[in-house]
Amino acid sequence: MHVLNAFAALALILVPSAAGAVEIGDPQQGLAYAKKICAECHAVEVGDDLSPSPDAPSFEDVANTPGMNARALVVWLQSPHPTMPHLLIPPEDTDNIVAYITSLNAK
Repeated sequence: MHVLNAFAALALILVPSAAGAVEIGDPQQGLAYAKKICAECHAVEVGDDLSPSPDAPSFEDVANTPGMNARALVVWLQSPHPTMPHLLIPPEDTDNIVAYITSLNAK
């Protein structure tokens, strides 16, 4: 739990606030990366309801999780999960994936 709190605090420092936020990343490149790396377990495209792995949420579900925003996604992508392999995603790819997932938010 302390590790998640540390990640959250770090994300607050490293990710710009919404008031001064500038769009980061390229959603189309994020989709391309997700298809190549994430689609083995997650449903990554719009309209895909079922992930190949039953324990992996679809990217649309992630995007529409209450409280989910770019800052939370950065922390989520950098935090190990019991059912997810620990991936070291390069920062540019992280920005692109975050841009893609946030584009899926139905608001």
